[in-house]
Amino acid sequence: MAQATLAEPDLQFIKEVKAGGGETLKKCFQCATCSVVCNLSAKDRPFPRKEMMWAQWGLKDRLAHDPDVWLCHQCNDCSKYCPRGAKPGDVLAALRHISVQQNAFPQFVGRMVNNFRFLPVAFGIPILLFLLLMMASGTLQIPDGEIIYRKFIPQWPVIDVIFPLTAIWTLLCSAIGVRRLWAGFREGGFGGKPMENPSAAGSLIKPILATIFSILKHDKFKECVVNRARYLAHLNMLWGFILLAITTTCVAAGVYVFGQQTPYSLGNPIKWVANIGAIVLIIGSLLAISHRLSGDEDVGKATYFDWLFLLVVLFTGISGLLTQILRLANIPGVAYPLYFIHLIFVWFLFAYLPFSKFAHLLYRTTALVYARGMGRELGGRS
Repeated sequence: MAQATLAEPDLQFIKEVKAGGGETLKKCFQCATCSVVCNLSAKDRPFPRKEMMWAQWGLKDRLAHDPDVWLCHQCNDCSKYCPRGAKPGDVLAALRHISVQQNAFPQFVGRMVNNFRFLPVAFGIPILLFLLLMMASGTLQIPDGEIIYRKFIPQWPVIDVIFPLTAIWTLLCSAIGVRRLWAGFREGGFGGKPMENPSAAGSLIKPILATIFSILKHDKFKECVVNRARYLAHLNMLWGFILLAITTTCVAAGVYVFGQQTPYSLGNPIKWVANIGAIVLIIGSLLAISHRLSGDEDVGKATYFDWLFLLVVLFTGISGLLTQILRLANIPGVAYPLYFIHLIFVWFLFAYLPFSKFAHLLYRTTALVYARGMGRELGGRS
């Protein structure tokens, strides 16, 4: 005789899922159409049918430990063909949002970043930090002469203090969040059944490398049918960030290793990489925003969690590009304040990475590595 399992529904969790964009959850009647039409769902223990069932039952802990929540790329093929309009894509997006908040460290920062009421506080923190250090440096006034941004926001102590400490903060919070997520995967496994330790199945080096190459190509997004346009938007934003990260690394090496100060000439290769990265990032964010504004129900519901990230990415790219144009046009009264605003957006984007939708990069990567380590390939049903 099969052993009975006691299910303890978390009614508050169900309310959270609905409030986070999954208000159609209760329309699901478990026909499994979603799992059938999904091109990414695995052959064994496919998603998102089981996730819909667990969410309806309020099984918060089981979903918190479910890697398949993160293996979903929100193609929304499932939502398109759902005969009941339950929109599994939106429900799983809500579950990922909840997962980010659950794994966040410290959690009060996650709550602050994801609540519109605290947006002034979230932006006020970096503004206050920058102003205090600029005041201590005596650089609050607009400098005379050629526009050189370090005369307004000096390398020391402003840049050399704020951004290294921010990097340490982001790495620490991200590492704790990923560790919590991984521990949950180890406990829950796929389909609510714990699986072997990934290390027992061999080294994680191959799964990590395979996952990185997959992400760089964004090949999983190519499997989407309904939301195929998301592929270009995500790919552009990814490579925009990569090119700008290369630029930042080169500039830092130039300043701290070779003593080469900015600004660089327009013919400098680093400047070319920076400009291309900014343009690609802007194009990607505009594509994502226009896709969200298209009014197409198959796109999926956009929440504050989505809009905050997309708008900050867009403003980061635009403000960065404009600071260069205004410097070349020699308009200091606008260039210097805009540079200040640009750095605020950069700080906001990365300091809150573990708590915003940007955390998808960390958590989905972790889930993909775990799945590959267990030999679970997406789209492996054929």
